[in-house]
Amino acid sequence: MAGKIKNTYPIKWIGLKPERFRKYRTWINNVRPGICGTYVGAVILHDAFNQKYGIELEKQKLISGLKTVIDDTFPYKGTFPWDVWHGLDWVLKDNSDFSVKMHFVPERKIVSLLNRKNPVPVAVGTATLFGSPYKNHWVVVYAYGYDQEGKLFFKAYDNHGRYTAVLPASQTIGCVWIEPN
Repeated sequence: MAGKIKNTYPIKWIGLKPERFRKYRTWINNVRPGICGTYVGAVILHDAFNQKYGIELEKQKLISGLKTVIDDTFPYKGTFPWDVWHGLDWVLKDNSDFSVKMHFVPERKIVSLLNRKNPVPVAVGTATLFGSPYKNHWVVVYAYGYDQEGKLFFKAYDNHGRYTAVLPASQTIGCVWIEPN
């Protein structure tokens, strides 16, 4: 089955290059229960600062700090788009170089964000309800492509050690990104 799915992957990808996300293959979420929202928030924040200012924020400080405002803020279990948005927005509230945006239907929004002159990576939720093998999880999408049948796929960092993971867009819901101002 996996071979059949892999053969249907897109040949052409549009967006950012995988090499930009290679450094995150060691950013592996081993926490139980998982804090995938914190990890994707940390990656897109790290990437934004690296691209804008040329600096490398410290991974463990990012994870520790963002966990308090993404995964630990609200009393319910799990991470929703507004949790990731809230945490990043809180961290960037005094930084006029960036604003944090959120959308609930990722397909069109991600295509437009990655199709523009200066594309940005996007934190994207996956859903058990939509058949995602990741179940309810967060990834960072940085490229998209269509297979031969016109089905939309995303290329992503999955916070499990893969920075070139491929997943069908139909398995996703909710997205958050950092917009340069």
